[in-house]
Amino acid sequence: MIFRNIILGALITAVIAGLTLGGLQSFSTIPIIDSAEKYEVDKDQTTTPAILDNETNQQPLHTASSHSHNHQEWSPKDGVERVSFTLAADILIAFGHSVLLISFMALLYLKFGKPEISWKSGLIMGLGGYLSFYIATILGLPPEVPGTIAANLHDRQVWWTLTTIATILGLSTLYLAPGTLKFIGLAFIILPHLIGAPQPQTPGYLNHDPAAITALQQLGHHFLLSTAWVNLLYWLVLGFFGGLVANKLFSIKNQKTRLTHA
Repeated sequence: MIFRNIILGALITAVIAGLTLGGLQSFSTIPIIDSAEKYEVDKDQTTTPAILDNETNQQPLHTASSHSHNHQEWSPKDGVERVSFTLAADILIAFGHSVLLISFMALLYLKFGKPEISWKSGLIMGLGGYLSFYIATILGLPPEVPGTIAANLHDRQVWWTLTTIATILGLSTLYLAPGTLKFIGLAFIILPHLIGAPQPQTPGYLNHDPAAITALQQLGHHFLLSTAWVNLLYWLVLGFFGGLVANKLFSIKNQKTRLTHA
């Protein structure tokens, strides 16, 4: 019953949050990416711009140097097809986040007697997700526009994943552990940054044209600000509706009684 409610609640929340994310991206981050791609060049080139396919999956791991475009590869066409695939991807991402968020809220209340599942506790959990999945990771790997030189993709993925997990564990420890053990939570949060995120040997841009570099630097600044507020709103929506929907689906008293007598 609990598992079914978590999945159902996550599905409902994911549709709302995914559509919200897609809508925010359509007039914030995607236009910036489109503009930056006009300056993007192949690794073997230096100054000749090449307009490439739009990237619409806005994630902290997404950087332009990880693009690998092949004219033989399939990609959705501009227009309805691309928008549809983008929204589907956003909803899928939101579903994964929703499962984690609702599961964590249920665990906190049913096992630890923490605040009842509601839109208020959902907002708190949403802020925790924002800190874990976005803020903690951009400290080492800030979102980058197309054409930016970055470190090895696999190394960045490993660091991003470990940093997210460590931050979640750290925040959870700070919230649940007694005062004498809260330092362990701080250690979890700080450790990935002491190790340091992988960095490129020669930071900069693939396009060496001075005008292109100036434009990409400006776009990169706008991109960072845009992803910051888009992710914040996304996680707040995710938390608000996740808590609201879960509150309606869970019979808290019955569930807690079953776990107590289990």
